[in-house]
Amino acid sequence: MIEVLRHYGYSFVFLAVFAENLGLPLPSFPIVLVAAALAGTLNLRVHWIVAVSVLAALAGDSIWYAIGRRRGRPMLRLLCSLSLGPDSCVSRTESLFEHYGGKSLLVAKFLPGLNTIAPPLAGMLKMSPLRFALLDLGGIGLWVTSAVLLGLGFRTEVEWIIAWLSAMGMTSVFVILVLLAGFVLLKWVDRRRFYRTLAKARISPQKLKERIDRGEELVVVDLRSDLRYEVESAKIPGALHIPPGEFEKRYREIPSGKPVVMYCT
Repeated sequence: MIEVLRHYGYSFVFLAVFAENLGLPLPSFPIVLVAAALAGTLNLRVHWIVAVSVLAALAGDSIWYAIGRRRGRPMLRLLCSLSLGPDSCVSRTESLFEHYGGKSLLVAKFLPGLNTIAPPLAGMLKMSPLRFALLDLGGIGLWVTSAVLLGLGFRTEVEWIIAWLSAMGMTSVFVILVLLAGFVLLKWVDRRRFYRTLAKARISPQKLKERIDRGEELVVVDLRSDLRYEVESAKIPGALHIPPGEFEKRYREIPSGKPVVMYCT
């Protein structure tokens, strides 16, 4: 990475930040941190690193914001399907927006998985372009500033780590790749285990409709978040709406003695 920064400088920083904000699995935070820490050695200016990073992040976020306004929830689901935790990605993002509204953009870049999801969600909720730009710039500013300050504050440690990795050569690259592969594998195994458990107690929408049409006394619990419940028009008549965050407090509202079907899109 050091040689790439030495040869391509600001262009590499811009492309790295832009790519991550488009959803590619490229961690740009350490790139900005290293660029700031070694700015003198690499003939870079810290203020230009900040400017380039802010511009790249805003460009990527603006693209997803515009797509979110046009395509809405389908695009949000597509983005979440690419994450390591797709089953909770949408609900976590929606819960964040429910609690903090547009201010969520100020911290989204510090929360894994939410960096790319928050801008299209803001577009889906029809947040005004000006308000989005101001809040997003605030979040980007905090993110870039923290990376730059950490790089400047721990310049000696960064130089030592880079020297150690260089001395280790391909061994260090192999260790990092093995750790990353192990983490991804654990997430995948955990997800497959969850799906197997879920499949045992699953009922299709068609089967549920047939049972309701036959007059069976079923209790349908709608587990969608308040945000999703308001945005989406599809609702099952008579369903009890309990958002996930309130389930532990309100589960006693579910009538006993009847089959219970829990529904969540």
